[in-house]
Amino acid sequence: MNKKRNLNKIYRSIFHILLVAVITCGVIPRSASADNGSVPPELQAKLFLTALTYDKNLEKEAEKQLDIGILYFPESPQSKEEALNLSKTLEGFKDKKISGRSFQTLILTYDGNGGLKKKIVDEHIDVLFIARGEKKLIEEVLKVTRSEKILSCTGKAEYVTTCGVTMAVGLKDNKPKIYLNLSSAKREGADFSAKFLRVAEIVDSE
Repeated sequence: MNKKRNLNKIYRSIFHILLVAVITCGVIPRSASADNGSVPPELQAKLFLTALTYDKNLEKEAEKQLDIGILYFPESPQSKEEALNLSKTLEGFKDKKISGRSFQTLILTYDGNGGLKKKIVDEHIDVLFIARGEKKLIEEVLKVTRSEKILSCTGKAEYVTTCGVTMAVGLKDNKPKIYLNLSSAKREGADFSAKFLRVAEIVDSE
């Protein structure tokens, strides 16, 4: 067990070095960026998975598989496309461990908070990635993530401030950046390490 913990610390140190290098040095060519200045899917997936290793709460069930829900809103074809693209991209990183845990992704369709809560409980979702959607719908979703203590994430940086999503991967000055809403993180029960807080862009919607 001690050997496993030591390996996890080593891996996390390596991830931290890579995270700092990408965030502070990695300028993305404008032609390589996705729509509206978004981070390209593969880099978004790498940063997203790496950021999860800094949530200390995800270490508490090291023997349990990490279940990542990817939620889309059916009224928006773009929302579904974004969810499918992220799921496909994350499949390419299935050998990566999150705080010592293997992970799987599940695509979820939003059909109201009652249905969403049931899916989260039934599928044992640990993290919820929210694809693009209307502000009022995202705010409804966050009522569930906060009541169920599920970490909310997105690929749209503006949702961290306008809606209160906890974490997002976006661009700042054409460089990849991880945005973190500390108030939302607290309400969802997340506990990010000091190392992560030093490289993330801290924002607050409250």
